[in-house]
Amino acid sequence: MLTRDIVTLPGGRKSQVFSGGDKSAPTIVWLHGPHGLRGHDPVLAALVKRYRVIAPLAPGFADLAEIDDMDTVHDLALHYDAVFDALGLDRITLAGHSFGAMLAAEYAAHYPRRVAKLVLLSPFGLWRDDAPVADLFSVPYANFNAMLWKGGKASPEMSDPSDDSNDPVEKQVALAQAMTTVAKYIWPIPDRGLRRRLPRVTAKTLVIHGADDTFVPAIYADEFATAIAGAQKAVIANAAHMAPYEQPAEVQKRIDAFLAA
Repeated sequence: MLTRDIVTLPGGRKSQVFSGGDKSAPTIVWLHGPHGLRGHDPVLAALVKRYRVIAPLAPGFADLAEIDDMDTVHDLALHYDAVFDALGLDRITLAGHSFGAMLAAEYAAHYPRRVAKLVLLSPFGLWRDDAPVADLFSVPYANFNAMLWKGGKASPEMSDPSDDSNDPVEKQVALAQAMTTVAKYIWPIPDRGLRRRLPRVTAKTLVIHGADDTFVPAIYADEFATAIAGAQKAVIANAAHMAPYEQPAEVQKRIDAFLAA
């Protein structure tokens, strides 16, 4: 069961933080993907059975005004550092999916001494002219799941970007806010200099990628694994960009083995 709290940061900024699990268990900090966070997230529900999970909601997902003065990924890294300070976290295990994986990699590059282990699931944030990342914003908001899921259809648990599945207006507002926020930091090209910063990452790193990801080509998993010294890579069969939700048991097994090593 996840609970939601409000953390106050220096200067009066606030951040929503979901948490759950046994407080005596190893802690994982989770940075979510473009679907945002919800209390019934199935991946987090599985993680809290074995770990203490702390999952901040990215700025802009609750209120677009939160990113009015956050223009770059450097601002986001500073924001997360303030959140981790407020929560008393240090030498963390940091995991992120999709957009959250990009933010996790950025944070680990900005603050290498603060991240002990890093898990990047379906990361983007790099660019190759010969293998461009698909344009997520070329399709209507309501259809963007078709680009992310194998077979083009989201799981029932993740088809609604809000916790209130009975309110279609809230659902569309939440989705629009999420996509507007993501677009600010990845459109038109997602590489904002991350390639140059990745060699700064000193955390033990695992890169997980769906074998059938058509949004971010598989070559990018190789790019991340090559740029981060000693990084491991795992390819998940029968999964696309939403691999942790499409093949949860396999992904959880890979994460558990990596963190236990």
